[in-house]
Amino acid sequence: MQIPTLERPLLVRWDLVTSFEVLKKGVYSRAVKSYSGFEDFFKEHFPGKPLVPQAFFIEMIAQTGGVLFGLGLDFKKEIILAKAEEVEFFLDVAPPCELVIEARIQDEREDGAWISGAVTHNGVIAARAKILLAVVDHLVEGKTNIVFNEIFMKKYNVLEIARQSQVDGVGVS
Repeated sequence: MQIPTLERPLLVRWDLVTSFEVLKKGVYSRAVKSYSGFEDFFKEHFPGKPLVPQAFFIEMIAQTGGVLFGLGLDFKKEIILAKAEEVEFFLDVAPPCELVIEARIQDEREDGAWISGAVTHNGVIAARAKILLAVVDHLVEGKTNIVFNEIFMKKYNVLEIARQSQVDGVGVS
């Protein structure tokens, strides 16, 4: 069995954002996640009636809010999900589907931020949560930029979307 090392950034299978649409530094982010229904986990969640796992909704908010918070730190620190509270699920979502994830910074400090977020499907709220993101200097001793590595930043075009969001005045809807 080969154990992966962190000699190069890992491409995580659980990227729960397909693309970012808005990254308004210190305020608001909006992302999209699309599912075809052919993703392997749908075979077991649930056989014959696949649904997007509700835990994914929380992680979508964390990833969308994490990039927003990371932008305010110039991506120099790592961000991790520390806590989720006030979590509510309203809608079961079956694939194929496109979900819109919105995150807003409620309270921001040097060591973390409270983020409120929601996931919608066809304009209807599927889930919402308040989450705490914590700042850590590094996740692996001697390694930097595990989360916000070069591959991640290019894949999601983060800096350009943030720049365009400021220029266009795109913001909270």
